This record gives sequence, structure tokens and C-alpha cells, in this order.
Amino acid sequence: MSSSPFAPLLPGVPKASGKSASADGLLPVMPVPKDAPRPFERHPKHGSIAAKWTYRDAAGEVLGYACRFDRADGGKTYQPLTLFREDATGALKWKWKAWLDPRPLYGLDRLAARPTAPVVLCEGEKAADAIGELVPEYVGVTSPNGSKSAGKADWTALRGRNVVIWPDADTPGREYADAAARLILASGAASVALIEPPANAPEGWDAADALAEAWPQVRVLGLVAGARPLVRPEAASPSPKAPAASSEPATGESGKRGPGRPPWHDTLLALTADFELWHTPKKMTFASVPMPEGHRENWRLSSEAFSRHLSLKAFEDTGRIPSKAAIEETVRILEAKAIAYGPCRKEWLRVGQQGGNLYLDLGCDRWHAVEIAPGKTPRILESHNLPFVRPEGMLALPVPEFGSERGVEELRQFVNVSTETDFHLIVAWVLGAMRYASEYPLLILNGEQGTGKSTLSRILRSIFDPHAAEILAPPKEDLELFVLAQHTHLVVFDNLSKIEGWMSDGLCILATGGAKASRAMYTNDGLSILEAKRPVILNGIPSLADRPDLAQRSITVRLRPVPEEERITSEEIQRRWEDAAPRILGTFLEALSTGLKTVEDVKLDKLPRMAGFARFVVAAAPGLGLDGAALCDAYLANQNELADVAFDNSPVAVAVLAMMESVPGGEWIGTATQLLDALSHADVTTERTRNSFGWPKTPQLLGTQMVRAAPALRKRGIDARQRKSGNIVWEIRKA
Repeated sequence: MSSSPFAPLLPGVPKASGKSASADGLLPVMPVPKDAPRPFERHPKHGSIAAKWTYRDAAGEVLGYACRFDRADGGKTYQPLTLFREDATGALKWKWKAWLDPRPLYGLDRLAARPTAPVVLCEGEKAADAIGELVPEYVGVTSPNGSKSAGKADWTALRGRNVVIWPDADTPGREYADAAARLILASGAASVALIEPPANAPEGWDAADALAEAWPQVRVLGLVAGARPLVRPEAASPSPKAPAASSEPATGESGKRGPGRPPWHDTLLALTADFELWHTPKKMTFASVPMPEGHRENWRLSSEAFSRHLSLKAFEDTGRIPSKAAIEETVRILEAKAIAYGPCRKEWLRVGQQGGNLYLDLGCDRWHAVEIAPGKTPRILESHNLPFVRPEGMLALPVPEFGSERGVEELRQFVNVSTETDFHLIVAWVLGAMRYASEYPLLILNGEQGTGKSTLSRILRSIFDPHAAEILAPPKEDLELFVLAQHTHLVVFDNLSKIEGWMSDGLCILATGGAKASRAMYTNDGLSILEAKRPVILNGIPSLADRPDLAQRSITVRLRPVPEEERITSEEIQRRWEDAAPRILGTFLEALSTGLKTVEDVKLDKLPRMAGFARFVVAAAPGLGLDGAALCDAYLANQNELADVAFDNSPVAVAVLAMMESVPGGEWIGTATQLLDALSHADVTTERTRNSFGWPKTPQLLGTQMVRAAPALRKRGIDARQRKSGNIVWEIRKA
């Protein structure tokens, strides 16, 4: 007979157990031969079978059945159904009785199919089946005949396996788990750990109940990962034969562990004992990792950087390199623990806010950050537990210098604008973009060729969010726009010739915050959600804020041509910037402190769009030696100018204004179809306008453009509203 625990049993021959036959002259037959009689469908006392579980050997051949019967009083009765051969006659007969000892485990076929998978032992076949749905990476097994029969089972099939025991939440369940653990360790299991059922679990609660309660996989993994490891007794009896010594290395390129070593995930988990695990509201998981230099770094658990760090720690601790599978298994356990037990924290990208203070990640190797408190000189934190994260490409800021006498005027040499007001608008935008804010106005740099639009875009990025990808080409679709926003606090797009409708909508969402949802890859019903709220810089030759909704969220400044005698090389600009950058950064950080101190006291006579931005700029302006009220007036004037430009670029808004000049009584009411006909009249619009790309060709498109134009029309005394009365009707009136 084969020594393998998975070797199929010979037909008609019971596994060696010290007993050749039962007392009544019956020999168990395993596996069941093809010519065996059909098993019973009913029990003479208990009636029809309510549920049946098939025991199989490693080859998948049937060994017998465990059957459940429902009693009239609502209880349940279980009976084994096994094939026997009569010793006297040789006849095959099914009997309602168990196999001879030792009895086979339920799930031998699963164990054989997945020889390296970890195992979960449950009490009962239904619970063992539930494991396959709750945590598919584990194999679920059980022993036959209930909680008092652990000593009658053949546990050798678990030799060399990592086993987790999931006991029923009652006294018999715990007694079964304790007895099984001793026997499994004695049979040569690599490791055994014991799950502690949840404190609020009802009596008898098990894995099948967790499945019925729709436990998510991460919660189950957390329960399994928290299992308490059991120590192997020094003198376990009976003890398996120790494996022969080998002259081969304990581990090779595959990272497989050698004889007597703990499983890799136990070693790796021990190495992460001082990591702080946490998760975000979107269930992204991170580890706050202590570094030898004394600071902590936040790494996403699914990142390559974290896997490399874990491999390095393992090599430094053991001299061995774990396999990719061991790393992946450990990461899955850590992810489950981070979600189940770790705190929920919103991740910060370059900037954050907590307890009334602002924080800026300096991006250096030691993960230093700047704390900006209200009315206080900002200070550099060399050690902290702030939830900053660092996507690939983030670059370091210079160490800020505070108390500069030059102040914000030192920035002027790098800003090639036409007017003092435009310079102050750029300064105001920088203040707003450095905050962890509820809204960020877009900055649009306009100018003809040779005005230094790209250079200024790079300079402004370098003030507070330098990145390896300094400026980017425009995205091709809205999803790409939101993907880019996941990797940088400041988004900069270079050399735009126009902004398509979808991109205008996406930029509006980035300005005030929102999300883009799409189907998750490789799933039918999974949802991938990308959230973002970011400051944005756009540059280009033409006017870019043509649509009213984008114009209301933007600041536009115009750059002047650079005379030949003022031009300098890019290398000289960079040299000057590297010298000035620490002082400019320190100046803006001090202004942020001023803004935090007084922003709650700021009252504006008129609240513009992006009112939170306007209030903060007014509060912070004195920290730069500027007049906050004058700065707010400049912002309002810029918004009005952009609104005028957007109005003039909207053929529908211009047409409505022209139509209302001649409408009797100053009121027009009709459907979108009727409105399109009225606006298309030769007395209202020219043929050239009607044939232009921006003119709506259908009533539906007209309705969309009317909604966008409504705010600009109201500023010109035209109130345009939709009303649903059977059909959708437009009501347009002179205010």
C-alpha cells in the first residue's frame, strides 16, 4: 500500500487500522466499486434524506456519505452511509454505520488537487463546503461523525500542511478543536492555528453561518489571519517520523521553505509586527512602516515598493528570499487585517489638514513635512504619523526659509504678466492651491507664442508640488483626466488649442470635487471609482474658458511678449529659481499661517463663485503685504471678464438676448423645439451662425446649452427657466 495519504484505497480493502472487520463480520469497501448497489434514499426510522455530503478519496472516487435527516420536532439527526462486504458471503451491502477507524476526512479530493494550499478545518461538512465560497484560496475539510469523533479520524492527510481550525461557537466545538489540534500536530502538520469566533456570535455559530450572513471575503480573511498559532508539544504521541536530513539547500530560487521551518507567511507576518496597518474610506490599504532612520513611510500594501521592502526584510532576517506566492499571500492577509482592524484614514497627497492646521509633504527621503498652524511660524516635522502617500513621480521640495525680507516680490522676476493685477491674481491662485481645500479655481495662462507660458507653468508647479512629469499634453478622454489626478496634487496641461465639452465638464469636477466611475477590469459587476479634487493649470494661445460653467471656476491671466533684450536661457532661469525657491516657499507658508488665523473673521459683501477661495485669499493677503480687499476685487473683475467672454462665445446666449429685444411684453414661453425655431429665425441669427459648429442642431442640444447659458443671461437681465407641464417648457422673461 502506498505511504501517501492521498493514495486511493483499493476496492474492498479497508485502510490498515488494526481491525480486519467489524464485530458483525462486515468489511468496509473503499472506494465504492462501479458495480455496487445503489445507496439508500431513505432511512427506516428517520425517513427521507434532507441533505447528503459525499466523501471522496484523492482520486475523486466515492468512499461513502454523511446524511442529514430533519426531525418532526425541528431538530436534526446525522447518519453515515457506508458500503460493506459481508465476510461470510462476499455480498456488497450499504449500512447506516460508520467506517472502521481511522476514518477518512471529508475533502481528501480537494487536498490532493491543491497540495500547497492552506487548510481550514471545520466541524461539519456544511461548514467545510462554506470555506470554498468564503475564502477560495483555502481548502475546507472536516472529520466524520461529529464533535466527539476527532480521535477516530485519519489526520495524516494534513501532514506538512498549514491548518487553521474554525470551531463552532460552543463548548463541544471548542473541545473538538482542542482535540483535533493535538492530533493534527502529532500527525506532522506544518502549523496549526485556532480561530476565536466573534464575541457576539450566537451559540453554535460556524463558517456556514458566516456564509449565510454574507460575510465579505476581507472580513473572513481578517478572522482567519487573526487565528492564534498553537505550539507543538515537545513529546507528542504518536509523533510522525522526522524527515530525513537533506544535503540540499533549505531554500532555492523558488523560496520554498526547508524541513522544520515555519511557513513563509508566518515569518513575513512576524516581520511586519511593528507596521501600523490602516485603510481609506475607499478600502485602499496601507502600512505605516518604521524606517531605520527613525521616521515612518506610508506604502500601499499592493504596491511593488511594499513587496520589495518585505522581501528585503525577509532576506536580512533569514538570509532567504521568499517566493512571489508567499509575498502575495502575506499581502492579502495584511490587507484583510488593515480593513478589519486598522483605522480608517483619508490619505493625503502633498497637502493635508488636521486639527485646524495645514500640512505640506516636503517629498524628501526622510518624509519630512511642514506644519502650518494659525498665526505661528511654520515648523518642519522630522517625525510624524500623518497619512501622506507618495505616488510615483513626486519630487522633493527645498527646505523652506522663513522670514525673508524680499517676500513675494522675489517671485515677480519669474512671472511674465502684463499688469500688476495679473501678478496678484497668480499669487492669490498659489495661496489657494497650496491649501487642503473644498474648491480650487483653475489657472489659465493665455499668451501668444514666445510669452513663456510653459516656463511659468513649470515655475508655479515647482513652488509647492514638483513632479517628474512637470507639464502634460491634454488627455484624450475623461477617464485619463481622473487617472492623472490620482498621481499628483497639481495637474498641469500644456499648449491647449481648445477645450472639448467633455474635458470642460471634467475640469469643473476637479475644481470642486467629484468622481469618475467605470467598470472594474476583468469583472462584470465590479465598479472602479476615481475621486479627485485638484488645482489645475492650463496654458494656450486662445481663450480656453469659453463655456460659462468653466469660466466661473477659472482665473485667466495674459502673459506679455518677452522682448529680445530681456530673454535669458533656460539654464539661467533654473539657476535663479533654485536660489529663490526656498525663500518663496517659506513666504507662502507664512502667508498660509496668517490666513488660517483670520479666515473665520473675513466677511465678504458679495460672495462670488469659489467663495471659500476668495475668503481665504482675503485673510492670507496681509501675510504677503497685499491688500486683501483689493485682491478680492481683482478676482471678481476677472470672473466678470471671463463671464463676458463666455457669453460672447455662446451663440445660443447671444441669440436669446437678441430675440428678447423684440419679444412683446418681454416674455416668451414655448417648447425647446419652438425655441430652436425662434432662435433660428433670420432676424435673430445669421446663416453663418446657424451653420457653425457651436449651434445646436436638435432641441435636446439646445436645452443643454440653455441650461449652461442661464447664469450668464441672468447677469444681462434675462431669466430663462425650464418648467415641466406635460411637456418641458422654457419660460424666458426680461427681469
